[in-house]
Amino acid sequence: MHYFVNQLAPWLDLYDTESYFATIVPQRARTCPPLLNAIFTTSAKHLSRVKMYHARGQSKYDGKIIANLTAETAIHYHNHCIEHLISLPESLPEIEKENLLAAAIILRFYEEVDAPSIAEDMENAVSGIQVFLNIHTMSTSPDSGNLHAAYWVILRQEALTAFAKQRPFRIPLGPCLSYRSFEPADDFVWTNRLVIHLADVLQFCFGVNEKLSTAAQQRLSPQKTTSESSTANTDMSLSERLARYDKLVAFGTYWEEHKPPSFVPIYARDPDCLRGEVFPEIWFLGSCHAVGIQHLELARILLTVYNPKVVRLGLNRQATLLSIDHEVKTIVLRLCGIATTHRSVVPALLTACIAIAMCGDRFTDHSQQEALLSILVELEEEHAWPTKATQIQLKDVWGWKDG
Repeated sequence: MHYFVNQLAPWLDLYDTESYFATIVPQRARTCPPLLNAIFTTSAKHLSRVKMYHARGQSKYDGKIIANLTAETAIHYHNHCIEHLISLPESLPEIEKENLLAAAIILRFYEEVDAPSIAEDMENAVSGIQVFLNIHTMSTSPDSGNLHAAYWVILRQEALTAFAKQRPFRIPLGPCLSYRSFEPADDFVWTNRLVIHLADVLQFCFGVNEKLSTAAQQRLSPQKTTSESSTANTDMSLSERLARYDKLVAFGTYWEEHKPPSFVPIYARDPDCLRGEVFPEIWFLGSCHAVGIQHLELARILLTVYNPKVVRLGLNRQATLLSIDHEVKTIVLRLCGIATTHRSVVPALLTACIAIAMCGDRFTDHSQQEALLSILVELEEEHAWPTKATQIQLKDVWGWKDG
């Protein structure tokens, strides 16, 4: 529990001023076995994989020896958690629904840590539980206390997963309706707006999971909503797609012209190639600014690659493809620059690694390849996130002799 509160909850409470997962969730876990076992599952798995906590056959964290910690420990707690979830009655008090939603979010975190690689499809029963709980508990605005914190974690998890797996976005965006504006707000709201923008772009590129979206939209908002979920799908006509694309691009343009001053880097510097630097140095005031801009950059990658106006045939095709590659690589380097400048913000490193996994094949310069690979290695060795398979795949694509 101590490990979860200090090491893992900050990933989930990234820009939550109330620190829901670090403060309220552990207290709730005292009386909610599924939530308690979800915490123990994730902590055991993550702790067992971080090398710095293991030496001479012992596992130790914060000066305390943890006896009998093995790879099977997480499975033990996970099985207990699933047993509790299966035995739950259909009708539950609201507070229990909140607890189970938190458990599902934590288990999804565990599932990501347990995956063979960043883009591996490991979304099984846990993901189904998460979606079910989301539909049944988010019948009101996410501005209502604990559901507010849980909803935004779900949305952020889903956005990064959908990007990494290039699949439809599965979480209903009805509760985001009040966030769709450029009205003055605090920085955390602005960051959420950037996450919503990435979700909208994902829906444009990969469509919506129709099995979920129709039922969820009706459940969340009985009246027909104007959210992007209800309009974005792969069956749009060309003129509709072009109009939708222009609207998404316009968001980025408007953002650059009207973004809050706090989202302007406090310092930025291009890499010094003579000193072997590859990534720019980009400092933001806080983690919410860094991660918010990273979501905007992921959206820019998608809008560049999935531009419906791109020339598919003709003499300009090759030049267009080279231009797209250049733009995508520039964005990836910026994402990595943000991550390496804010190394204490581990989710920023993860976001950069997802971009590397999806776009790393476009890099041909060896020094850039080495720099990208070093971020994957750092996330694996220091933060227990699975990147080894991605490292091997990239080396193979790059034609590295050592594999």
